[in-house]
Amino acid sequence: MHYQVSKENDRYVFRTSSFRAEKTSVLHAGVYSREFTSMLLASAVCIAAYMVMHMARLSPPFLRYILVLVLFAAVFLGANTFVFRDKSLEAVFDRGSRTIRITWPGILTGRSETISFDRVHSVDVGSRQYVPENIDGIDFVQKISAQHGSAVPGLGEVEEFVTLSLLLTDGSERTIYAVKINGGKTGGEPPLPLKEIRSFLNM
Repeated sequence: MHYQVSKENDRYVFRTSSFRAEKTSVLHAGVYSREFTSMLLASAVCIAAYMVMHMARLSPPFLRYILVLVLFAAVFLGANTFVFRDKSLEAVFDRGSRTIRITWPGILTGRSETISFDRVHSVDVGSRQYVPENIDGIDFVQKISAQHGSAVPGLGEVEEFVTLSLLLTDGSERTIYAVKINGGKTGGEPPLPLKEIRSFLNM
């Protein structure tokens, strides 16, 4: 299950890290993990910092190495903790105020939107499908991955998502959950809190 729910008196809280129905990039998580990406960023920052210190003729030289090591550790930990961290969407359904507060994560701070119950027309399940376009790029990534003994399965396959969305009276929608159907099959429909949310909203 890719989501968590909790009930607190007149509040129903829904949290999930699966809220984007987006096709997989060739920069796949199997190749560019959070730690590896943080290391690349820290290395780039340290190289730039060392060049600046070298041009400024900062001495003694061993001081440059110490500063670069400290900078690498700080950037790596900061990027891994704040920039490339696992991010979650939170939707709080509040019967007391008759509002839904949706919070989307950001790099440092997220953005949020408060929606009145009266603006919600329905809660529906949908689907989205993505067919790979950059086949050459995908083949290139697969070859590099295979050479390193870490092939990326499913990178060139058609991707299908099941989504859970709030449809508003103005015709717009807010997707709060999107789960990928691996290989087009899930062994049955993925679990969705559809009935619970509809019941909470009296729909």
